[in-house]
Amino acid sequence: MPKVLIPLAPGAEELEAVTIIDLLRRARFEVTVAGLEPGPVTCSRGTVIQPDTGLDAVLGDAFDLIVLPGGLPGADHLRDDPRVQKLLRQQAARDGYLAAVCAGPRALAQAGLLGGRRVTSFTGALDGTGIESTGAPVEVDGRIVTGRGPGAAMDFALTLIEQLAGREARDAVEGPLLRP
Repeated sequence: MPKVLIPLAPGAEELEAVTIIDLLRRARFEVTVAGLEPGPVTCSRGTVIQPDTGLDAVLGDAFDLIVLPGGLPGADHLRDDPRVQKLLRQQAARDGYLAAVCAGPRALAQAGLLGGRRVTSFTGALDGTGIESTGAPVEVDGRIVTGRGPGAAMDFALTLIEQLAGREARDAVEGPLLRP
């Protein structure tokens, strides 16, 4: 069962966070939602999410995948947090999966992990980073998966399932969703 870390910052996009958490748990992934700060996290639209734990409690743990939700200012908090930056670099060094959606790829760019890669993000989220977004709903380049924004959250999460557990696992989660 893949082990997944979702760091959650104040101002995260709740539609993305909840969709990713839900679908990965439907796939029976072991998902840990870790708040950057102690206690509940207030997301960008006022939804409050109670993380499973604090980020400090999982800094020594190994994960198959680290996923960064977008939203502002949540994505900027992820980008600017030295603990998150260290985790991202460590994950890349051990050839683990990394994923970010919407403005979340800002943190991957800050960590120096997107150079020469095919990535997507929310319009303008990567301005000033030297990284160009393709504008596609989801991009997979090696072990880095990026998504465009809230509207692509379900496709993004399903792609993560497929990357880590295969097409059959994705189909098992997607079928009961009754997507058009």
